[in-house]
Amino acid sequence: MFYILTILISMAIIILANVFSVPFDPNNLLWLTVNTVIGTVGVIAADGLGALIVRRLLPMKWFTPEKKLFQVSKKEHNFYKAIKIKAWKDKVPELGMFTAFSKSEFKSSADKEYLHRFIVESNYGVICHLQNAIFGFVILFIPYWLGGSSYIFPSLPSVWIPIFCVNFVLSMLPVFILRYTSYTLIRLYNKQVKKGTIIT
Repeated sequence: MFYILTILISMAIIILANVFSVPFDPNNLLWLTVNTVIGTVGVIAADGLGALIVRRLLPMKWFTPEKKLFQVSKKEHNFYKAIKIKAWKDKVPELGMFTAFSKSEFKSSADKEYLHRFIVESNYGVICHLQNAIFGFVILFIPYWLGGSSYIFPSLPSVWIPIFCVNFVLSMLPVFILRYTSYTLIRLYNKQVKKGTIIT
């Protein structure tokens, strides 16, 4: 609900800000509304496609707890505490239903296999959301690569740049949450590894 409201409110603000930046024209309102809807739906679709590509093309061995890329430092963890992540993290939707593994509810800290899977799924999530955050801005250049504006990617920066900024923020919030959680999960996993046993 939080994301849906944020997207709808952002769309309304983008449309109104553009409408009142020039003399009012009903046709202009319609054009801006259509572009805002196309831009929003397009970014959501691109996010989903990008996440699917990451899941299908990148092997699981790249996302294991041992990979240094996914290690979370104490300093980074303190940053998440400083932004009061515990107070708002439950408002951000968890999309584990699309991978048959939900990260919304942690079940066991004594099961090494479960911890391993949880961390791998979290690391996949980090990369998926990061590419979502960054790829939106790449789309901005498509009209220029095509030699100008196009029907699919209209050259309307006052609409598209705010959409991509909102997408960036909404994509980075899950990254923060996943990284914050991984800090503890990786340490729990390492403890189980040191024990040399798997408790189920």
